[in-house]
Amino acid sequence: MKKLVGRIGFIILCVVVFIISASISFAFYLNAKVTEPYKYLEVDRSSYGEVIYDLPSDGKDTTKYDLYLPKNVDKNKNYSLIFYIHGGGFTGGDKADGKYWGPYYTSKGMVVVSVNYTLSKGDGVANLNTMYDELRNTMQVVIDDCANRGYRITEAATTGGSAGGTLAMLMAYKEPETLPVPVKFVFEQTGPALFEPDFWGQTEDDGRAMFVSMMTGYNFTAQDIGSNKYMQTIKEISPALLVNENTVPTILGYGPKDTVVPPSIKFKLLEALSIYNVEHTYIEFENSGHGLLNDIDKSEEFYKKTDAYIEKYFENH
Repeated sequence: MKKLVGRIGFIILCVVVFIISASISFAFYLNAKVTEPYKYLEVDRSSYGEVIYDLPSDGKDTTKYDLYLPKNVDKNKNYSLIFYIHGGGFTGGDKADGKYWGPYYTSKGMVVVSVNYTLSKGDGVANLNTMYDELRNTMQVVIDDCANRGYRITEAATTGGSAGGTLAMLMAYKEPETLPVPVKFVFEQTGPALFEPDFWGQTEDDGRAMFVSMMTGYNFTAQDIGSNKYMQTIKEISPALLVNENTVPTILGYGPKDTVVPPSIKFKLLEALSIYNVEHTYIEFENSGHGLLNDIDKSEEFYKKTDAYIEKYFENH
């Protein structure tokens, strides 16, 4: 019994360390040297339209969104949506991060939304599955809201950093045919793409079961390890395992000095994209860790590549 309690304590400690590290890293990313990675995105305030804050999605304070609208709505025009999901270790962060992305893409005539989702408290109640469901619902609410304002959304791209990168990939990869509009591509930075517990240091069955339970909301025990349900549950929250021949084009940015997300995970994602011949662009921020702060030239390359994908894959541009 003491051994089991010790293992559980160790698992909780590992998860807490991951969450705190991701949150601190992303907070640093958004506050320290913040203007440098986003220099390319700076636009004049006169180049975009209205910004509406704290709009309701499903009545919960935890799922509100901010809407960035282009100038001079044309009710006869189709619009593209950039769906931004903040990071923060699945336990922190806020839609306010969209203030760096929203004006830039809105100035180019796209609608941008920055969304909140119910954050995890480490007890499995809020987990990757509930976050995914909330975000899908919010996308529908946003599209309906935009239609009422005269902006007819017909296509989207999902994006985010860290935890938001994971959720952006899940939105684009998991059940894209059930979304209200087609997701044409995804662009993300430092998102964990695989949640097989061994990659996160959980090599004993008790630890594996607790890790997957916390990330998914299902209650697994050591006896469930290797079962079909257990394996399918991991697949459903792991973008690298969801890649297939129909996966949308993807832009990825990672730093080899990342101490938050295990570096080997990105290679699993890149391998899957290559096996299924999915068009993708991998940009390595060679001097950076999780925050991607030390390669300003790569930040510019990332955003320029996103512009190229917009021109190539969005029918409205």
